[in-house]
Amino acid sequence: MNYNHTGARRGKPKRVLDPWAALSVPSSTSQMPSSAYNMYNQQVPMNNGMSPDYGFNMPDQGPSTTSTPPYGFVQQSTMPPAYSPGPSGTDEFNTGQFTTQLLSQPIVANMAMEYGSAVANVGKQQLEKYVPVTALRYYFAVDTDYVMMKLILLFFPFTHKDWSIRYEQDSPLQPRYEKNAPDMYIPMMAFLTYVVVAGLALGTQEKFTPEQLGIIASSALAWGLIELFLHIITLYIMNLETSLKYLDLLAYCSYKYVGMNAALLVSLLFKRMGFYTIFTYYSISLSFFLIRSLKLRMIPEGHSSYSASGNKRRLYFILFVAGIQPILMWWLLYHLI
Repeated sequence: MNYNHTGARRGKPKRVLDPWAALSVPSSTSQMPSSAYNMYNQQVPMNNGMSPDYGFNMPDQGPSTTSTPPYGFVQQSTMPPAYSPGPSGTDEFNTGQFTTQLLSQPIVANMAMEYGSAVANVGKQQLEKYVPVTALRYYFAVDTDYVMMKLILLFFPFTHKDWSIRYEQDSPLQPRYEKNAPDMYIPMMAFLTYVVVAGLALGTQEKFTPEQLGIIASSALAWGLIELFLHIITLYIMNLETSLKYLDLLAYCSYKYVGMNAALLVSLLFKRMGFYTIFTYYSISLSFFLIRSLKLRMIPEGHSSYSASGNKRRLYFILFVAGIQPILMWWLLYHLI
């Protein structure tokens, strides 16, 4: 039973197709322009300006009198974040700029320099255990005048009179001050020149391939090390005490590459006749040079501690070193002519 408290007469109910049609838009909106209506709809968001997160987002209205925001409100800060990863390359730029600024600080720069110096000293000590860097400086202390005089002495040793090496404070003078001193500059340059000239000689014979340069260089280096090892073993077996060092022996034995280059270059112009002429002459001059140079280093004049039998063994060793040079020269050159 329906009771109408207004006292109005109850009439027949009216069927309505859309019950919300009458409530959605008032009748007065029919008179409102469409542009104003659209503006009204655009200004009012669906959620009435409320954030889907907890609380409310309020724009920053300036400095606040309180230290903390009220409960339930989150202020939007206008300060940029300390770190914001941007597009590709931005992170690397920020990191590099930070590193540059960090290294520009005096304390950090001094610490880095001290650490680098410590690492360099440790590496130098480890290197000197296996490679005598300090000793090598002596053998490369040369100049242009020394190189020219040494080359002349190697080709024309027969007229040279004074073969002694001058000393200063119990150490021999550097090669640039003493032309009789051995060096490593001429042997090293002669070895590299030998590899190039050997490739040129093979090219004139149409036998050159890029692999031949590596084979020639490695073969010559291997035979040089074998020769040095053989001389060291000979000194040990014969129980000979000399002032010669291993680098001295290597320098004296490597002077053969100078004559090998001269013989190969002459062979390009005068064929075998020119090669055998230069090869024979330089073999004799190099042997004479080694005998005179090694004699004063192994059998010094007026040295009373050396016995006669020991001097005879030293002389045999000198002849062995001088006599093996032409054999090795021929072994390294015969396939190039």
